Amino acid sequence: MWFELCNLDQFPAGAVRTLSAGEVAIAVFHLADGRLYAIENRCPHRGALLSRGLIYDSDKVACLDHGWSIRLADGVVELPERGCVRTFAVRVDQGVVKVQV
Repeated sequence: MWFELCNLDQFPAGAVRTLSAGEVAIAVFHLADGRLYAIENRCPHRGALLSRGLIYDSDKVACLDHGWSIRLADGVVELPERGCVRTFAVRVDQGVVKVQV
């Protein structure tokens, strides 16, 4: 099922938006280079909101709670930590950002 997030022109590069789809909280990142990624909005370490994290290396988010690093493309936690978060497909359809859950 595809959920509408917002119009792309209302979602500037470098911004993060959140979406609730049932019981799933999702963070959608619009990177500086235009790429869009959607991941589960919780760190696997202690559940902190990844939407509040810092983007670095152009496609990773660092959790502000304890610094865990998660790759946006596949949701995998960078070593030496271990874990992952769910990822979701994102597309732009007629100017509307949509997330598949």
